[in-house]
Amino acid sequence: MKIESVVLDQWYPVATENMPVAGKAYHTQLLGQPIEYGLDENAAFYAIQCNTRVRLPVFRQHYTYWVSLGNPPALFDIPEFHEAERRVLATVPVCVRASGLRVIENFLDMAHFPFVHEGTLGEMPYTAVKPYRVEIENDELYARDGEFYQPMAAFSHEGGMNIAYIYRVCSPFSALLYKTCPLQPAKKDLVCLFVQPCDEDRSIVHMPMAYLDDSASLEDLRLFRQSILGQDLAILNNQVPRKLPLLSDLEISTGADASSLAYRHWLSEKGVSYGTFQNP
Repeated sequence: MKIESVVLDQWYPVATENMPVAGKAYHTQLLGQPIEYGLDENAAFYAIQCNTRVRLPVFRQHYTYWVSLGNPPALFDIPEFHEAERRVLATVPVCVRASGLRVIENFLDMAHFPFVHEGTLGEMPYTAVKPYRVEIENDELYARDGEFYQPMAAFSHEGGMNIAYIYRVCSPFSALLYKTCPLQPAKKDLVCLFVQPCDEDRSIVHMPMAYLDDSASLEDLRLFRQSILGQDLAILNNQVPRKLPLLSDLEISTGADASSLAYRHWLSEKGVSYGTFQNP
């Protein structure tokens, strides 16, 4: 199928830096194309389109290995990965039976916290999503002034508190979350959601993080975030349709869905079709 340039000419994650072993070839799929990637004998990252054996553009940044099937622009910047005080880690890649756009939309949704992540990111009766701002800046989508009560916002913090949220969508399949660090309330932890669209309704989630928490082990921090992601799988794997509808009349929205509606409009304005549900 023909893929629009706004999707084809992007960088996509295939692994985080903690995953590949030098000298071993890995096989995966990107935008419906089979690819091989790995680290050669010099630990240099490479990727090859399996059918043609053509070498693909590759890049390592943000604790992630990126590949493109087209002519990608410069990758978005994330300064937090360069801050010495932060601890960088990543979850294990997770396969999802849904469009990568569905995965990003779920990431932006605070309303599901008390129902899907009860005891950690939310709890009853604190279900209200306070009004927040959604803006476009430098062709990126931002949701600011978000706040939600969380009974266990971080692995190393006991007791509930209100957590400030800022979402940043850098590209159709990449989003960032800046949230209050309970151990350093004046600063924010960073959680990245980089989605590898294997095809239109199947994805792999790569989640690198830059935490300020210096008390918990890296393994505990990783498992905490992995458990949150695991709870989302039950929702993502059962959404119908698997692709993301861009037409608002197909689903009912509320004020809490401002970021989702803005994301869909932003995708539509960009001309994104791959991974979207087209009403026959």
